[in-house]
Amino acid sequence: MANIDRLVNVQIALNTTGISSNGFNTLMIVSAHEHAAPAYVLTITDADQLLDLGWSADDAVYKAALQAFSQIPHYEKVKIGRMNSDSSAADNMNKICAVDNDWYGLCYTDRTSAKIMEMAEWVEAHIKLYGTSVAEADALQAGVATDTGSKLKAKNYYRTFIFYHKEAEKEFPEAAVMSRCFTVYPGGETWANKKLSGITNDDLTETEYLALTAKNYNTFENFSENVSITQNGKTCAGEWIDVIRFRDWLVETIKTEEFAMLINREKLPYTDAGIALVEGVLNKVLKLGQDRGGIAPTEYDDDGNRNLGYTITVPKAANISANKKAQRVLDDVKFTARLAGAIHAVNINGSLTYENLIQKA
Repeated sequence: MANIDRLVNVQIALNTTGISSNGFNTLMIVSAHEHAAPAYVLTITDADQLLDLGWSADDAVYKAALQAFSQIPHYEKVKIGRMNSDSSAADNMNKICAVDNDWYGLCYTDRTSAKIMEMAEWVEAHIKLYGTSVAEADALQAGVATDTGSKLKAKNYYRTFIFYHKEAEKEFPEAAVMSRCFTVYPGGETWANKKLSGITNDDLTETEYLALTAKNYNTFENFSENVSITQNGKTCAGEWIDVIRFRDWLVETIKTEEFAMLINREKLPYTDAGIALVEGVLNKVLKLGQDRGGIAPTEYDDDGNRNLGYTITVPKAANISANKKAQRVLDDVKFTARLAGAIHAVNINGSLTYENLIQKA
């Protein structure tokens, strides 16, 4: 099958230090198993459907699916991928994607460090997001780099995030948080401060928490008698998870919208009018990204100066060389967009006084 990049190639740099729109909300749980063979991918809408297919309540796949569907709210479906224990992660994932590539979040039930590193390597080269969890004691020690999270950080993996979780052998906070966050369009969510159902909170000291966050781990902790929430919300490379997901969605949406514009007309002329059509499609997608919360709105400073959410620049047809026009490729279509970001914590400074605080009418 021909690659769409041949006609529309989109590259977006993260100036911060082939999926459908629905695909960006879909979780894939993968594991080596023999159930429902030879199918490589199953789609379920309820965890108990796995019991009917031969899984037991003690199977890791069932537990991960159960915790995904336990979230309020949760996404409507989960996909289950079958891996061959004798093959590499790359071979297994390539076979799964050949059957069904319309998904984004990945939960791998194998928690051994070597398997995690192998999967993270594969994910980094694909438009996917991989979450995992470990309960390694070394992770809690500052200055120690033998734990899996430290190894992932050293590799600068932007598409993998990791939880420290004491119950990692039987609970899947990564599946839970993906299910919860995938109910929101890319750009409209943050992965910190999320309540998770069916996941045991970890009682960490502040020293342990600081050691974990220095290694870019995520945590799930209790903050009051009845509120436990996720903390950090970062990938192993230190980028915010929501930024990675929004960037991926933006690339795919620009690509598919520009592709549709190209093929649904007899010809796109190499004129100012034709270039304007390319600009118009790009503007539509960026506005959608703004409406969904990923790109900041236009704002104003104290002097009334506009701080635009995004800008687009395109060349004039008259300024493009005849040689470039003969190649029928349009270059120099550019945009810059401000990320909306998210507030995870608030610092407030106040003072108490006996003086009157009179405000004139």
